[in-house]
Amino acid sequence: MNKIASTIIFFSLAATAQAQTAGEATIRLTGTTLMHEMRATPSPLDGAEISDRAVSFQWPLPAGLNILRSGLDGAEENTPKKETDKSKLRYFLRYSQTPAFKPETTVQAETRWPFFNPKQDLAPGTWYWQYGYITDGKTEWSDTLQFTVKNNPRKFCPPALDAVLKNLPAHHPRVWLDRDEWDGFIKRSESKTERKTYLKRADKVLATPMKSVNDINSDLAKGLANEMQKNAMLTRESRRIIDSEEANTDVLIRAYLLTKDRRYADEAVKRVKEMATWGDNKNVVGDFNEATLLSLCSMAYDALYDVLDDATRRFLLNEIKEFGNSMYMHDINRLENHIADNHVWQMTFRILTMAAFTVYGELPEADAWTDYCYNLWLARFPGLNKDGAWHNGDSYFHVNIRTLVEVPYFYTRLTGFNYFSDPWYQGNALYVIYQQPPFSKSGGNGSSHQKILTPSGTRVGYADALARMTGNTFAADYVRHISARQPDILEQGSTSKAGGLAWFRLQCDKPLPDGPGLKDLPMGHVFPQSGLASFSTNLDDTRKSAMLSFRSSPYGSTSHAIANQNAFNTFWNGQSLFYSSGHHTSFTDIHGVYCHRATRAHNTILVNGMGQRIGTEGYGWIPRYYVSDNISYVAGDASNAYGKVISPLWLLRGEQSNLEFSPENGWDDTGLKIFRRHIVTLGKSGYSFIYDELEAEEPVTWSYLLHTVTNPMNVDKTREYVHIQATSKDGASDAYLFSSGTLETDTTSRFFVPAVNWLRADEKGHFAPYPNHWHFTATSDKQKVYRFATIVYTHAKDNDAENAQAAPRKLKDGSIQIGDWNIKANISTAGKPSFEVRNTRKDCDASVSYKDYGATVIHDNGKKTELKDEVPELEI
Repeated sequence: MNKIASTIIFFSLAATAQAQTAGEATIRLTGTTLMHEMRATPSPLDGAEISDRAVSFQWPLPAGLNILRSGLDGAEENTPKKETDKSKLRYFLRYSQTPAFKPETTVQAETRWPFFNPKQDLAPGTWYWQYGYITDGKTEWSDTLQFTVKNNPRKFCPPALDAVLKNLPAHHPRVWLDRDEWDGFIKRSESKTERKTYLKRADKVLATPMKSVNDINSDLAKGLANEMQKNAMLTRESRRIIDSEEANTDVLIRAYLLTKDRRYADEAVKRVKEMATWGDNKNVVGDFNEATLLSLCSMAYDALYDVLDDATRRFLLNEIKEFGNSMYMHDINRLENHIADNHVWQMTFRILTMAAFTVYGELPEADAWTDYCYNLWLARFPGLNKDGAWHNGDSYFHVNIRTLVEVPYFYTRLTGFNYFSDPWYQGNALYVIYQQPPFSKSGGNGSSHQKILTPSGTRVGYADALARMTGNTFAADYVRHISARQPDILEQGSTSKAGGLAWFRLQCDKPLPDGPGLKDLPMGHVFPQSGLASFSTNLDDTRKSAMLSFRSSPYGSTSHAIANQNAFNTFWNGQSLFYSSGHHTSFTDIHGVYCHRATRAHNTILVNGMGQRIGTEGYGWIPRYYVSDNISYVAGDASNAYGKVISPLWLLRGEQSNLEFSPENGWDDTGLKIFRRHIVTLGKSGYSFIYDELEAEEPVTWSYLLHTVTNPMNVDKTREYVHIQATSKDGASDAYLFSSGTLETDTTSRFFVPAVNWLRADEKGHFAPYPNHWHFTATSDKQKVYRFATIVYTHAKDNDAENAQAAPRKLKDGSIQIGDWNIKANISTAGKPSFEVRNTRKDCDASVSYKDYGATVIHDNGKKTELKDEVPELEI
């Protein structure tokens, strides 16, 4: 049996093992990971059905090239001593509607990269395919894979590259605008706020001396503990100067396009030439700088072409060639298989794309660049899964905004085909809304989520772009809601490097669509591939809304994701209540890893004091859910998340950063068998019911965690439950915690490791201190089986008399009454886990019952829905 066939059979067997059930309705996963840092499975998978988009064939890299680097600023690259010339790699692909691959019915292609997009969508029906590695002129074929193409008239089928290039103008400008439309563009811009923004900034730049690399404050790196910290500081401080001057030059170029005023062009050229000399300076550190210079050189070449002399054109072309080749060689036969190469996917891939189309037909190398960039976009972008959510969280989602808009808008302008008709964008519009409703703090997932206090101008600008290009009226209403109270919101960050969409709004004249708005959306939405859920009692008016967010994700805690499987957060009036804690300083800062990324920072469970693995191996997933306005339900499974850190990538990062993933720091084998968290939201009452079923191989302690970041918690142990209250300026969350036995509780304002801001200085070199947060822990005695039941009531805090009546009341039959809802739950260590939540009003027949590992939802006047586990369809 050949090596590739062995690989295919391995993954097939793994999938079978995952499908074994514990009770008819429940799936227990056995795989070490659901996702992979680098592609480990082909796509389409054997047995797949494809109906939403044109087929793209993708497969793993050869084993010797499937190498991950740490990706840390200043870290030594984990590179083989003799690295393969990736540009010389070749693969074969063949596909047919017959398994014999007869020549007359088979399409065969040789490729330079491990993916291939057919020029035309495949006909509906059954298809067979193989990929092959070419080594020394011999082809090693995979086993035959089978998939089915479904008929769908609304399928996303963008044109092939040759159709795009056919429409690419030969003249300049061609990328940032079309020269043939230049005068009309200037005329239309005269009535737009964005024009004034650019020209005001450009005039200020003309009057301000340019900074240099000598202004980089390298002194801040002196005295730091290790080389990783020193390089992180130099990266930050060099980017402070470089990004500032990049922004200044960028705005000069755009001001020229808006006016044809040579003053802006001449100053821009002078600055580009100066910045091109900075690369060799010892204080210039970080992997964005090459892309920065490529961006400026290609922008200047395209936008200022008519005013450049021949020598400057040759200079810019040479710089584009050098930087572009370097980035292309770095990306090929790596990026296409990477789960999320953060910086490349955030912006450097977009920059290479725009540079490639800028010099296509003028640099021979651009033939390969355009081919790679365009077809990789079709194969992997814009999102990394189908549901539209962003697994890295809201803070780092914002760094991708320009890429998510500018690249497909450029292709749309060239071809007339709307690339925003990709179904991913409709799901992403819901992610934007549900994960951060108007005037709300973000859902609380991913590095740096603490600082996302309210929808930023770039987020609202992104929703504006989605609404215009997709016709999504919910996104349009999101923009209108926020703009009504913040009329200048779209001006905030409108020219920023990562998220500013002012130029898009100058080009796009599509109106915001009218139609159903936020009040017409369901109160919740679940994103099963990303492992996120969010429920809000009033999306139309955040001031009266209780919100609960939840995460249990197949991505685990790699990249900028955090180890918060089966964690929840609560909000009132957009203000956080029970909320994830800790501060993100750098990727592997000791506090950032131990107290922000680690499980101890989140509203979930520790097992024997140990948390969830760092890496894709620390995964959760959402096996079942149901959403309605009367009652909603979501279950998360983190049974596989806990244990020693085994990710080679994260072990390398820990070694390079002097981090120990040890039992003393919260990572060890736990013998965990089951951790399922069930959450039922009780209509729009502000109540939620949370039920945890827990089981280990041996008796262990179970620690229930809650955190606040605004005010201390109030804890009352005088009743049969533990009452924990979180408060904000306007709201409160009361958690009533029931358990299988007596709990030992602790509340502290101290982090496991102090939060020290050693990196993020302001322009004057001042390091603002990080505040402490508050942490509640309720720990059981040692038990193999344990259950927690929590009633959470989130509400305005200004009506004390009404809120005092909201506490749970135990009835004679042992059930609990809260408002119009009755709850029965088995919280003993005996018997099977079970609960029932039902509305007791005669006019509201709504309930969720969990029995024999299956869930039944009663809704809409007696209709019944039986829920069974479904493994989400994942890629990579």
